Amino acid sequence: MDMTNIFPKFKINAITYLLFLTFVLTGHIKNIILIFLIVIVHELGHIFFLKLFKYEIESVEIFPFGGFTKSYKYINTPIKQDMFIYIGGVLFQFFLLVIFYFLEQNFFISNQTYNLFKTYNLSILVFNLLPIRPLDGGELFKLILESFCSYYKAQKIINFMSIVFLGIFLLINIKFNLNNYVIISFLLVKIYNLIKEEKVYLNKFFLERFMYVFPYHKIKNETKENLYLLKKDTYHYFYAQKRYISEKELLGRKFDINSHF
Repeated sequence: MDMTNIFPKFKINAITYLLFLTFVLTGHIKNIILIFLIVIVHELGHIFFLKLFKYEIESVEIFPFGGFTKSYKYINTPIKQDMFIYIGGVLFQFFLLVIFYFLEQNFFISNQTYNLFKTYNLSILVFNLLPIRPLDGGELFKLILESFCSYYKAQKIINFMSIVFLGIFLLINIKFNLNNYVIISFLLVKIYNLIKEEKVYLNKFFLERFMYVFPYHKIKNETKENLYLLKKDTYHYFYAQKRYISEKELLGRKFDINSHF
């Protein structure tokens, strides 16, 4: 697994530099080192599984509250693979906790440092598991929905849930805190873009299934021609004009350029 080309793709967001400077000026150097370490290790968890499944990393951006890893990955990748990729950050944080526990038990670090680490580690873990896209929790919940619903319906439900849970997060953290406002602003922009680009992602989902062959695990027969019924990990046949037609044939009609002239 080649990891040599990963670190040049790391970049630190400008707001992160500002927060780091604030911590340094106020004498909280240990705090920022611990936060930075946790965030990096969390993202390495995602990167590990992306590389394990042979996906190319596009970029890794570090924010004050976490990271954001982008990869050249298809939408139609198997749900189980995606589950491992999104859980990877949590697993690596757990491994880091074990390491810090060992260091504290063997007196390499103080109990105070260990407790401070545990507080930040738990906070980042809980935050990342909130059911809000593009956080890990939101993406994991979307994958669960995709196991039962069509891609179209799962996308609609999780985007709506993201708005609801972001509203709850805002109410809980309404008091002034620079980091909270940075987090909320970031998530608002991300959710807005995801909703605005729903159709783009849906068409990409369709186009991938038309152009490539994926390892489908189920076959499903539909009683009407409707591409919005397509599910991940499932190959569909549609009953029309007293015969079944494959999703590839139906997608062929959608993307057949000649039919538009």
